[in-house]
Amino acid sequence: MPTLKKFWICVNCNEKVEGQFAVCWNCQHDRSGSLPSAFSDLEIDDSAEKAELSEKWRDKHCATCNKVLTFLGAKRVLEESGTIVDLFEPDVYSVLYKYQCSACGRVEYFE
Repeated sequence: MPTLKKFWICVNCNEKVEGQFAVCWNCQHDRSGSLPSAFSDLEIDDSAEKAELSEKWRDKHCATCNKVLTFLGAKRVLEESGTIVDLFEPDVYSVLYKYQCSACGRVEYFE
């Protein structure tokens, strides 16, 4: 009989995460929804990269009511381009990260 995998749902981004992992693969929040204050020195040697990642994944707050925003996902968007050939270039896309406030419903995007 096959063994069923156990999963948990990330309270920050609602992703399904395999039970053996303590941190969400999508947003790096733990099971309680908290984000480690800094990435471990064992994981990343480059201090500049560590600082960039810590800033990128820090909690974001609603501009209206200052509640912590919930991560809803990432979306690739096409930047304005002049020719059809540009559509096939990988650098014409930007990634926008969508967050929503659970208190007031405001949606915010971050690049």
